[in-house]
Amino acid sequence: MGFSILQSCNILPAFDLLSPHLLQAGGELTDFIIVLRTSDAVKTFSGNAHLSVGAGLSAAVGIVGRAMEADFRAGDGGYAACYTYSCSKGAFVGCSLEGSIVTTRTRVNSQFYGSQSLTASDVLLGSLPRPPAAAILYRALGDLYEKLER
Repeated sequence: MGFSILQSCNILPAFDLLSPHLLQAGGELTDFIIVLRTSDAVKTFSGNAHLSVGAGLSAAVGIVGRAMEADFRAGDGGYAACYTYSCSKGAFVGCSLEGSIVTTRTRVNSQFYGSQSLTASDVLLGSLPRPPAAAILYRALGDLYEKLER
């Protein structure tokens, strides 16, 4: 099992042109935690690019928002099911069928980790030293695991 923290901004149309039903409205800023439960999921996410198709529910009002998604991912690293939990901010409510293409941003990863010769597998499998910029995250996760062990 692994995790990755991603951030994206979704600005969605106030109506769906393909359906007469109002399914989504508003905009949200979202931090994703993607749960990779199997080795196959880590391999899929470790490739250079993959396609994701899935479904989700989400709602956000002001600074409080949550979403749950399940999707299937396939790409040059293989294929697997993944689950996503996210916290968001904004004004948004909806359910959706989604698709996306995810690519590895090698240059950004190299800058963040300070290494020119790294792969997505290195990042996901913990083969690199912890980057100083993530110290707060690692401390928070350590505190959480400590509380769970009590």
